[in-house]
Amino acid sequence: MLSDVLPFEIPIIFSNRYFYRFLVSYGIEIKNNKLLWNNDKRGLTTKKKETLLHIIKLLFGCKPNENPQNNSFDLNKNRRRIPFVYKITHKEKEFRELAVVHPKNQIDIVEFYEKYKELILYYSGISRFSLRRPFEIAKYVFFNDKLHKQKTGLKDDSIEVNFNEYEHLKTFFVYKKYTNIFRFYEDYRYQRAEKKYDKLIRFDISKCFDSIYTHSLSWALLNKEMVKDNIPLSKNTFSGKFDEFMQNINYGETNGILIGPEFSRIFAELILQQVDKTVENKLLGQEPKIRYRVDYECYRYVDDYFLFYNDDNIKDEILKLFKLELREFKMWISESKTKLYNKPIITELSMAKLKIVDLLDENIKFKIEEAEKEDEEIEESKEEDNPVEKIEDKFIIYMNPNKLSAKFKTILKETNVEYKDILNYTLSIISRKIKTIFKKFDLKYKQYVELEKDGQFDAKESRKKYNLEKRLTTFVINLLDFIFFLYTVYPKVNSTIKLTVILTSIINYYKGNYKFEKVKIERFQNINRDLILKKIQDEIRLILGKNKFVEHIQVETLYLLIILKELGSEYQLPEIALYDYFNCREDEKTGDFIFRNELNCFSIIVLLYYISDDIHYQGIKNVLLSYIISKIEKTEESKRRRKTELTIMLFDLLSCPYITNEYKKKLLSLYGISEDIIQSDILDFQKAQKYWFTKWDKINLEKELNAKICQEVYS
Repeated sequence: MLSDVLPFEIPIIFSNRYFYRFLVSYGIEIKNNKLLWNNDKRGLTTKKKETLLHIIKLLFGCKPNENPQNNSFDLNKNRRRIPFVYKITHKEKEFRELAVVHPKNQIDIVEFYEKYKELILYYSGISRFSLRRPFEIAKYVFFNDKLHKQKTGLKDDSIEVNFNEYEHLKTFFVYKKYTNIFRFYEDYRYQRAEKKYDKLIRFDISKCFDSIYTHSLSWALLNKEMVKDNIPLSKNTFSGKFDEFMQNINYGETNGILIGPEFSRIFAELILQQVDKTVENKLLGQEPKIRYRVDYECYRYVDDYFLFYNDDNIKDEILKLFKLELREFKMWISESKTKLYNKPIITELSMAKLKIVDLLDENIKFKIEEAEKEDEEIEESKEEDNPVEKIEDKFIIYMNPNKLSAKFKTILKETNVEYKDILNYTLSIISRKIKTIFKKFDLKYKQYVELEKDGQFDAKESRKKYNLEKRLTTFVINLLDFIFFLYTVYPKVNSTIKLTVILTSIINYYKGNYKFEKVKIERFQNINRDLILKKIQDEIRLILGKNKFVEHIQVETLYLLIILKELGSEYQLPEIALYDYFNCREDEKTGDFIFRNELNCFSIIVLLYYISDDIHYQGIKNVLLSYIISKIEKTEESKRRRKTELTIMLFDLLSCPYITNEYKKKLLSLYGISEDIIQSDILDFQKAQKYWFTKWDKINLEKELNAKICQEVYS
């Protein structure tokens, strides 16, 4: 529930954490097509049991008049749900559709994993080509010893990797061998193949997840002809059950699988495992034999293939077989993304990365050189009890955003690499650099603040301290110029998250303070803090102005609204800016304001989170609340509970502290709960639950972002 069912690209305030707690608290599970829960939980009165029943029926899409039997609902005739599908930017003029599945389907996968986890592992171990496959069941283990600290997984590992121990579970399965495709480039397997072979061809599957036919898994694991001749029998197999599950979560669709959840990647992996194995066997079975690790080496990361070889004829034969086998499952190789490399085998991306590392090292400079003193000076300073000489340390702080931007563009031109391919990597380097810089700067600067607090600085030394603070601020402003220059060229969700990590580090550092015994002192003067926060606000406003609200970039820019909220009330957007960004315009006929674009669940939640209960936003808040009602009313009542987007939105609105109980009762009426006493009981129950999917307040943004980055699959 915490790792395998939600897409990575969701708002930072949204998670399954509280939904998971609800499931555990009331023992909710699905077994043998029955939805079960624990009605004997301690403290559950008769009234609360009735309320819990209403909530379960609402949350899991049961009919209002449906009655349970022995604390369970039979789901045999009520399994299909409508997923919440939303778009994100994928390429410059293309979008990718991601999906959140219905809460009912989310606990379906729990039962499925439990029942078939060993078979998933078995069928994931067939291919010798795969670089990312389930290897074993993840364990939640903590060892407080030296060995554990040596073997603890890296914080940026996106999945639990074999041989690493973890304090926080990232995925249900341990994955072998790589958490990220770029780690393959640095691995001995890649380097060994580069020495052994003269040529490399890289290719991938065109729109892999969109192309997969759900019945393909049965074709792959059993036999296509046999399955078609014995469809009823095949439905009771592991592959038949997985096929059925993938249809149920997608409202019966068989053409294409939902993109985003980890279980979708597993579904695709099982099919591609069979493709890999079939190709390897056919190559070995023909004359002359084409042998793996002798005549060629092939590696696959999800749907990306790396084929090393020496002989073009062998390469042509391997590609031909891949095309034939993939065609059996209605998949094709993307010709436009196929690339050939000759020795020395180094991709354009690898060259660009090496150049960018050097560029950033040379042009983002920070160093502290301790002041050298003669022995006599040290003794003299001790006698005079004058520690202020410490401020003579030499701080080297340098950054030229214009020069850096020009050189960065030159590297892309020279290596023929696009912004989208290198942006995340560059932002990750900058993120690590700025955290290191703040840490080094703080070691010295904190000493100066304490000395000034204790009255050991005269006016001259205080000016030196202030000038040092000002130099760091100028450096950070220049760095922000470069960061936003990079980001605005090609904003994507992953890049937005990495940008958000950087901005959060800067905001927290400049808004931070020092604690000396019982005294709290702000780290920097207001003027420098304001310069930084105002710079961030201005840059985000420029992005929001440039990327006016349209359907396919909702998630990308919504992160930036959350950052603006983090700046504080004095940096809030004027209401007119929100009207403009969300394309909320006055209707010429009625004079009422309306949203010209469709707002999805995430947009509604983040906008409501941003405006909260601030009186300055009452106008757009009223428009939003009216829009929510009309959005629900547009869906016929019989489908409202089965529609993922509306279900998630309802429960998050019930927990929202910024709207009235009267409005919440109106929402419940739209879902067939019209009795005032039942509505009140649900709202009372809600107080104990507090949150469902969205955490409406007290967000620790840095902590949430660190948890988010740990779940990233692709770079």
